[in-house]
Amino acid sequence: MSKAAEIVTCNETADTFQKQYYEKLDKQRHGVHGLVNMYTADATLTWNGNAAQGKTQIAELLGNLPMSTCSVHSVDAQPINKKAFNNDAIMISATGTIKFTSDIKDFAQTFILQKTDARTMKISYDCFRFMNDL
Repeated sequence: MSKAAEIVTCNETADTFQKQYYEKLDKQRHGVHGLVNMYTADATLTWNGNAAQGKTQIAELLGNLPMSTCSVHSVDAQPINKKAFNNDAIMISATGTIKFTSDIKDFAQTFILQKTDARTMKISYDCFRFMNDL
């Protein structure tokens, strides 16, 4: 596959992923089909400076957040060199707004997705930050 075709595939994957991720963040954080199942067993999440390692801590951190409504404004993705993770991986960057009750904040979020089997990619690293007003 050419580099250009690989980037197109990454961005198609990112578009599908972001729709699933933010839908689950807003409406399905808990349960057997919840958001935490999008993460690898040893994933790392840093949510605005608060770190969680592994699915149990990630589920706890996300579960303690107030209900939200996200609106994604931009998504970009790039393939990561296979040598970095010993398998296929992509980096996804997203920006948007998140609304908690009446408080709306801009955010930036970066994910590393790793291939876990022939058809599945899961989050191995997730960094979410509120963006400061200038």
